[in-house]
Order: sequence, then C-alpha cells, then structure tokens
Amino acid sequence: MSPIKYQIFIPGGNKTALVFGTEGLETDITRRCEIQDKILARHAKDPGGEVEQVGFVSLDSSAPALIMAGGEFCGNATRTAAAHYLQNGTGEIEVSVSGATKKLRAGRRITGEVWAEMPVYEDLAEAVTPLSNGTYWVQMDGISHLIIPQRMAASYLDRIFARESRGEQLDIAVNLLEQTIAEHKLPAGEAYGIMFLENTIDMLTMHPFVHVKTAGTTYYESGCGSGSMCVGLVSSYLSGKSVKLDLVQPSGKVISADVEQAQGKVRGRISGAVECGEVLEF
Repeated sequence: MSPIKYQIFIPGGNKTALVFGTEGLETDITRRCEIQDKILARHAKDPGGEVEQVGFVSLDSSAPALIMAGGEFCGNATRTAAAHYLQNGTGEIEVSVSGATKKLRAGRRITGEVWAEMPVYEDLAEAVTPLSNGTYWVQMDGISHLIIPQRMAASYLDRIFARESRGEQLDIAVNLLEQTIAEHKLPAGEAYGIMFLENTIDMLTMHPFVHVKTAGTTYYESGCGSGSMCVGLVSSYLSGKSVKLDLVQPSGKVISADVEQAQGKVRGRISGAVECGEVLEF
C-alpha cells in the first residue's frame, strides 16, 4: 500500500492536515476517519499544538476539491485548500468543498492573506434564528453554530474553564449546545458548534467549541473560520447592513469575517493568515 502523504497548515491557529489523494478523493468515510485518527494521534502532543481537523484534497489542480474526514463544511480548511492549490502564489480558484452545495471562490492576496467565500444562505432571516434565551442559531451549508453574546458568555466561560480536565470542559460546552438544540428543536446536522463571545481590549474574542459527529471529534478550537462567519452574520442581522469583523481566536490570531448585504442577498467570506508546514507521510 502506498504511503499516506499529508501537509500541515495553520489557518488562524487552527492546525489542519490536508491529505493528498494520489488516486482522487477518498470517498469512503470509514477510511477517511481511520486516516484522520492516525494523524490526530500522531500530532496530539506536538509542541506547536495538536492537529484539530483533517481534510482530503485531490491532486488534480484543474479541479480543486476538498472533503473533510466527516464530510462536513470547514471554513479554515477551505482556506488551507486555497493555500495548497496556489502553492504560495497569489490568485483565485474555485474549489468544490464537502458540505457546500456550490463551488466556492478562494484565493491569496498580495498581502499574503488567504480568503475563502463561505456557503451562507442568501436570505439572512433564513440563516439567523434568534432564540428566546437571547442566543442565536446560525446555519450555513454543512455546519451550524450557536452564538452566545458577550453579556451571557462570561458566566459560561467561568464555569467551563474552572474545570482542569479538557474532557470536562468539552462536555460542559457540548451539553449546553445539545440541550439548546433539543429544547428549541433546531435543525442541526452532523456538525455544529458553540461560540462564546468576549470583549478584550477593544477587540472581540471568540471561544469556539466544535463537534463533528461523523468524524467523532470535539475540540475547543484554536481558531474557527465557520464560527467567525456566523458571528459576522449575527452582527449583520442585528445592524441591518454589511459588516466586517476582526475576531481574535484562542490562538491569539485574527480571522476577519466580511458579510455583504446587497440587492436583498447576503454574501460572506473569511480571511487571514495561513502558515504552511512540511509534507509528511506514514
């Protein structure tokens, strides 16, 4: 059997592995998850932080494509795919991404920032659902997130980070998320997260916890692209206009969320730095 080759990328602190499909994309989710689990285990104690997600890319640069291990949508992995296909150059591509119903534009600017279009609903009222408890449920193709505003988040974060065990921290966050989904009968798919917001030194910081059932993973992510987009969508929903938010991630890095409202339709993209690491194999 040929060795599995992959490359490490760090978009906004969110350490991501892209596996190169020598014979096209791996369509078997069981096989994808087996490879994912090996990579996660291999990098669980890396000095620079563990790998938090694994995606698979085609080697056919004429038809860029990305599929996540669990088949979900991932914003940061979409940016890493753009960095991979552009090979440190500038420009723009269209990439097919798991979870998204249409191809997404992505690219790298001359500044070095890597951006990606997000699969947002064109109708903002369909994307953002305000809940009776003061939180917001936000849907995109392939993933959904619960947004906890700053005024509510502090008490939850105190409770979560009072626990020394990472497992207990994750359990508290995911239990709150799943209780909210059940109570409000929300249309959650196989991938969803909860974003706690916090104001720090005139910047908006977010604390993302993301659960992907199909991949069997739950992380307090060092950075979350789709979550950043969903925070931007809530801000645009509340203000009634286009917005650009710079969101500080747990890594200390920034992911920018741009939401454009024009002619009754909504478009969104995220952008920020992506570090490219070495190619490895096993």
